[in-house]
Amino acid sequence: MTNSAWGWIHRGEITKTSISSSDGKLYFGFERDKFDEIRIKKLNFSMNEIPIFVDLGGNDGSSIHPDVIALCTILLCNPFVGKELYFPKKISRHFFEKVSSVISRYEISSEVDEGLKPNPRKTRGRPGLAFSGGADSGAALAILPRNAVPVFLNRPVDSKSKYDSDAPIKVCEKLSNCGYDVKIVDSNLELLREPTGFPTDLANGIPALLISDEMYLDSVSFGTVMESAFGLGHEHFIDYKNGAHWRFFSTLFSAAGLELCMPTIGISEVGTSIIASKSSIAGVSQSCIRGKYLKPCLNCWKCFRKELLSKSLGTSRNIDLASMMLSKEVQIRLSAFPISHENVITYSIQRIGAKKYPYLKPLTDKLQMKLDLNLMEFWYSGSIKHVPKKYRAIVRENILRFLDPMDIEHELILKNWNMDPHLESAKAKIAQENLAIYWEKFTAQFG
Repeated sequence: MTNSAWGWIHRGEITKTSISSSDGKLYFGFERDKFDEIRIKKLNFSMNEIPIFVDLGGNDGSSIHPDVIALCTILLCNPFVGKELYFPKKISRHFFEKVSSVISRYEISSEVDEGLKPNPRKTRGRPGLAFSGGADSGAALAILPRNAVPVFLNRPVDSKSKYDSDAPIKVCEKLSNCGYDVKIVDSNLELLREPTGFPTDLANGIPALLISDEMYLDSVSFGTVMESAFGLGHEHFIDYKNGAHWRFFSTLFSAAGLELCMPTIGISEVGTSIIASKSSIAGVSQSCIRGKYLKPCLNCWKCFRKELLSKSLGTSRNIDLASMMLSKEVQIRLSAFPISHENVITYSIQRIGAKKYPYLKPLTDKLQMKLDLNLMEFWYSGSIKHVPKKYRAIVRENILRFLDPMDIEHELILKNWNMDPHLESAKAKIAQENLAIYWEKFTAQFG
């Protein structure tokens, strides 16, 4: 990797990074060392050594605070660093100390500019949102202040990929027509990971971070839902507030002068679907990223889960579930033990009535069909602590326009969530084995 015009590569046994600009694009470069190689072998994904660009529309990035550049660097390469990480620009003492307090797996071995002041917090800023165009980020947009800036990361066209940007681009256009200050930023950052995907779960916030000064953003929000944050529908409850994820990422963002905002983590996929169907931007979002706008592919896992849920809430078209279940991807996902977001699948089938769809019986046999999942229609109000203080009142007010808060019984169900007894039961294990055998019969009947 060549030296950049306003960055450098540090040589030696250390993760080397560089930054440069060309044609209005900001490029991040990474070169692995032997410790990174050892680290990567322990992961179930790898790292490509290719330049990662973010198209800033003519801005060469030289005015972006070095601490923000460093934060973006961590969001890109954190999983792959083996021993030490050296940033492409000198960082502030404040950033160095804050970040070093939460990174223990490797050392920050970057030069500190003792004269560099921390990135100042914007007292009259506005929130940014890492926007995907789907129901969850659409719900996040609906409950944030009206001046929130949706920032969509647009992936480059790849003939080998199933991804189609038609739907999210159309969603962005419609939001822009509604008065939102939408920003579309092209980037290939997902190509850093092999297989393709975000190297860290908040890496899609990088475009918002890089334009935070330009757009006067004081925070970056994400449409993370209760299932992902608190573990509902997964094996166990996660104490997110006191967990490593929140402490790590909120500290990183704070060190760079911005706040991390999670407005939807107290809302399940059921709740975000309700908000998406009732808000002032109802009908705009589309979670499928393979089909065209208003024409989802109806063949992927996300389509199946979202359409099944919409059907249960009475907000879907007359979808043929059986044809969607012919998809190998859907069958593989439903054969997981447990199913990802199993609570959503169970809730949906509870509401549509499994007796109406006898072909669902082998699936329902492995689910906890008598489980009380009404809490998914309510908001866990304790999650408001993950919203910046200046926005808590308006976010709370907006959520309560769509959802009531959980009562004590709901919160107890959430905080005591534990799927182990069910997963270890003979009934569930036998049903799991039978389901694997069932797919061949199902395909023969409906294919």
